[in-house]
Amino acid sequence: MKIYHYTSIETLALIVYNKNIRFNRLDFVDDCEESLYGSGPTNTKLGQYTFVSCWTKDSKENLSLWKMYTNNKGVRIGLDEDMFITHKVNEKFQSYFAKPMDMIGNAMVSSFTNEAKLYDVVYVQELESEMKNLIEKVGDTGAWIKTDKMGLFKREEWSFQKECRFKINVNPINPNYINKTNGKSDFDILYSFMNALGPSIVANTPVNFTYIDIPLKESKLDCIEVMMGPMTTEGEKIIVKHLLAKFNNATVKDSYFKGKIRK
Repeated sequence: MKIYHYTSIETLALIVYNKNIRFNRLDFVDDCEESLYGSGPTNTKLGQYTFVSCWTKDSKENLSLWKMYTNNKGVRIGLDEDMFITHKVNEKFQSYFAKPMDMIGNAMVSSFTNEAKLYDVVYVQELESEMKNLIEKVGDTGAWIKTDKMGLFKREEWSFQKECRFKINVNPINPNYINKTNGKSDFDILYSFMNALGPSIVANTPVNFTYIDIPLKESKLDCIEVMMGPMTTEGEKIIVKHLLAKFNNATVKDSYFKGKIRK
């Protein structure tokens, strides 16, 4: 199934050149409220540990999305839902990450908590209460997080977007909680890092990066569909066609609203 992303021609150029999609940290997206509220008794801001790539399943053009994300001068990208290179975790699901545990910056990322799947955004009346229930404190320093629900709630006023998204959860590592006297074997080091996860989250430890790039399958990129924004020029269309020239099955078409919106 094709899904769609409204963006700039510049971002399209970066996607086809780098052959990846950028997941942005939730506290950097346009809806500030998604990361405004803390969760659990520790009031932890989970938005800083969630990275998302936002799309819509709606093949019908959305004038609000054209205006919000392209000012009617960008493009709408269409790609197959299974666009990403993934790695088998078990018989049930695939992940963006090959290793069970790996480090990105000062955070640990796990293939077991990051299934490569498309989630529908859940629109709610009261966002703060949904955020508050995403974390539970365990003991004095630990935390249990409902990672499957992180980054999925938005206030119902945003429902016109009909949004779905891919998401990645990371766990910060605060060096103050790593037991440096625990031994030097790989197991000892991993055990120390694992014990630091809960306290690091409870302490609202910030992560030191704002995006994660995930590679695309070349076969899916080859079939990319691009719709030109309602107010794009013929010159911009030529630029887009040039960007896609190496993809045999790429298509470029005009918006239905081209010439139908007054400047």
